[in-house]
Amino acid sequence: MNEDTDRLVERWILAFCEPPPLIDAELMRRMLAENDAKERAG
Repeated sequence: MNEDTDRLVERWILAFCEPPPLIDAELMRRMLAENDAKERAG
């Protein structure tokens, strides 16, 4: 893994309290963005 992927995994664990089932950087970015949007919406 590279440094960017490592950061994504760390963000994933903080957001979902578990390691990602699949290390796919693009999918992880989309899921984290959706989660961030939900948190901002309330």
